[in-house]
Amino acid sequence: MNIRVGYNAFWNVLGSTLPLLAGVAAVPLLLHGLGNARLGVFTLAIGLIGFSGIFDLGLGRALTQMVASEQGKGTSSGAIAGLIRKALIALFLLGLFWGAVLWWSAPFLVRRLLLLEDILGQETIVGLHWIALSLPFALVSAGLLGIFEGLQRFVLINTIRVPLGTAFFMVPALIALGTPDIGAVIGALAATRIAAFMIWMLALLRVFNLFESETDIRLHPGPLMRFSGWLTVSNIVGPLMVYADRFYLASFFPPATVAFYTVPFDTAFRATTLPLAAVNAMFPALAHTHSQPAQANPIVQSAGQFMLLLWFPPILVAMLLAKEGLTLWLNQEFAEQAVLILQWLLLGVFLNGFAHIPYAVLQSAGRADITAKLHLLELPVYAGLIVGLVASFGILGAAIAWTVRIILDTVLLFLLAMRVENHHADGLYKTALLAVVGAFILGVAMTIHLLVARWIIAALVMLAATGIMWRFGIYLLPRLKENTGHAH
Repeated sequence: MNIRVGYNAFWNVLGSTLPLLAGVAAVPLLLHGLGNARLGVFTLAIGLIGFSGIFDLGLGRALTQMVASEQGKGTSSGAIAGLIRKALIALFLLGLFWGAVLWWSAPFLVRRLLLLEDILGQETIVGLHWIALSLPFALVSAGLLGIFEGLQRFVLINTIRVPLGTAFFMVPALIALGTPDIGAVIGALAATRIAAFMIWMLALLRVFNLFESETDIRLHPGPLMRFSGWLTVSNIVGPLMVYADRFYLASFFPPATVAFYTVPFDTAFRATTLPLAAVNAMFPALAHTHSQPAQANPIVQSAGQFMLLLWFPPILVAMLLAKEGLTLWLNQEFAEQAVLILQWLLLGVFLNGFAHIPYAVLQSAGRADITAKLHLLELPVYAGLIVGLVASFGILGAAIAWTVRIILDTVLLFLLAMRVENHHADGLYKTALLAVVGAFILGVAMTIHLLVARWIIAALVMLAATGIMWRFGIYLLPRLKENTGHAH
């Protein structure tokens, strides 16, 4: 089981890395084509698409848990297909409803909330209308991805994810080089979501009989809805705490200033797709073996080690060379304004990567209620932090507030997971220690200002990481090849 999970994690990380690199390459093109103000609006659109995850009422993640769990129990494919059909129809109807709401409210959001007028305001309204049209397809796509993850078809997932993820960034960037019309650029972004729906649906029909007749045994949607109900709470509060800060900042600062926060935030936060990709490979395996702790516990124990290997070296190098990297990537003016913001966000992003492990442990056990209640507890704390710190430190205060909230979230998730799933306590405790040590080193790295020292440390870290990954590859790759015939 460990080797199969490692195989799936390998493909997930690979499938997330290439689109992430495309996103990094796209930002300078977008900045050149749009300018600071329109780039700020574009990042708000990215945030709105990310926030649209609330609209599926948790059904995407619930489908992963349900498919993996029911397959582990030996439930017939016909019964599983019947429940999947109901969930996908529900997702499409939800998308129609929320799309209509967004279409109707777009002028209010642009004129009253974002305070955008004239041509830029009109272009932004057109862009929001495009996002509204894409919502039904985006929500169904999330459900389809959840089904593939439940089936543990990770090679196929990432074969599709790489070109789609690349198109998500590069298509708008190419449009921006031809026209600065932000409505057209956001429209291109929305078009990639519609194309993604068509591709995911065709792929599912090739590997799973979605229209297989239900047998005498039918799965009741009650457990799925209860699980997704608690996930809905997390899916509302979670994205709110990830993306609401940019809209709060937009109510005080012009889009060009907000971009100094949103561009490093989007880049740093999108890097969490790497640990999330690894944990997403672990999630269905944990759900599949929840009734067999002896098989599940080694998965959790190895997750922290894998996370440290995957996650710590690039974050540390980025922390050390933040200013030089921003200057090379964008320009010196942008780097001067954004370097401290990026460094604070990198600390939070590092801990957020580790927090995915206890989060997956709780949700694979069907305890979405715990993570939802935790998010509800954190929301007023975060709101107070962001209001107070933005008032004191400006846009830097938003980065500090977000990272402090992530520290609280990570600590509480580990404590709750160790208490509720105590057979995982040893692995979770060791993983938490790795996270604490890594965060301490990153904090020290923030205080190193001598350029030569930063370059030397970064070079040593990269050399050490390369050596460790080489040894890891020598150990793992032969086993992955042996497992290829059995993995999906």
